[in-house]
Amino acid sequence: MGTYMANLIECLSLSKFAFDIVCINVAVYELKVVEKDGYREILIPAFDGSADKKAPAYCKMLPFILKELYADDDEEIIIHFNHFIVDYLSNSLKSFFHCKILFTVHYTEWAIELGGDAQKLIRIVNKVKKGIELAPDETKAMDAIAINRDIFQQTDFIILLAKHTVKTYSQISLLQNAHYLIVNNGLKDEYKYLSTTQKQIIRRRYHIKKDETILFFAGWLGELKGIYELIEAFQIVLRTKPDAHLFIAGSFGNFPELLKKARPACTKITFLGMLDKAEIHDFYRIADIGIVCSIYEEFGLVAVEMMMHQLPVVVTDTGGLAEIVDDELNGLKVPIVYKKGKRTVHIHKLAQKITFLIDHPDERKRLGENARKKFLSDYELSVFSSNMIQVYNTLGEEK
Repeated sequence: MGTYMANLIECLSLSKFAFDIVCINVAVYELKVVEKDGYREILIPAFDGSADKKAPAYCKMLPFILKELYADDDEEIIIHFNHFIVDYLSNSLKSFFHCKILFTVHYTEWAIELGGDAQKLIRIVNKVKKGIELAPDETKAMDAIAINRDIFQQTDFIILLAKHTVKTYSQISLLQNAHYLIVNNGLKDEYKYLSTTQKQIIRRRYHIKKDETILFFAGWLGELKGIYELIEAFQIVLRTKPDAHLFIAGSFGNFPELLKKARPACTKITFLGMLDKAEIHDFYRIADIGIVCSIYEEFGLVAVEMMMHQLPVVVTDTGGLAEIVDDELNGLKVPIVYKKGKRTVHIHKLAQKITFLIDHPDERKRLGENARKKFLSDYELSVFSSNMIQVYNTLGEEK
């Protein structure tokens, strides 16, 4: 979300729109308005106690706070939500303001519950229609769908990040009568060409051997990101490629379990923790292969970031990743398979794809160059900005 908001701010800063960024449930003691370069950042304090229990009351309070800040503003306002709390807020805001509600679906709760299994979701919906009792995870998925339906009915316009979401929601009739548009996430181009000598300087900074092949993963270290499967696949790669080294950036995972999983290859797997922007760009620039092996991914911004840096990528054929990468043209895809009824990464295929790229540096170069071309044509910030301004203009013109 930090990257998305930074991009959105840059997009709006170059537009005709006046805008503010409102951050709710923030760790401040009182309402705070910070003047930024061309906009205001409005920080609204967090509530005490359970967020789930207090959310409705908290959201009923927010329009009163915002009304004080916009008391003399009679112009129509576009309120762009990037969080599911819109479920509580939108009706209240419409009673206070002459506004249009826009909502971006950054993630889907049902997919988190079901591991991105869209076919299972459809089966669950059919079970509901037939009055068949649901399992606990199925009930949670349907509760999430019910929230989505309520939100979509309350909003004037919906932004979805990828085609697969449209397909799934259309199959369960969730987008009926809804106004929506697919707007892929974008990134500001920060690619920087580095010579071999410059790359070696960065390698020495991190004490990486000159002859090591760097495999790089970045993301949340949870099951849905396929990190356990990656560690297992990497150990297969090491059987024939002992000079490979896997670097894993990210946190918010079960580190004791991950370390146990990685123990047989512990000297060849480095957990980097959270990296700042400069550090992660260092690894994008010196890595030989980027890996994004999620079991489910709503969009896949990390893959786009790797492609921006001309890094050949190996991704799983799922969700947004399947749309971002064209197999064997600008990256390689690994299938998702079922194991004991659950979606998982095909571990041996993942190991094979990685090994293939280690063995074929010319292919790495070709895929990396094509990946950057795909980034520039589809995901560079100007493309995102153009699409977002189109949405804002459409909402602003509607009466």
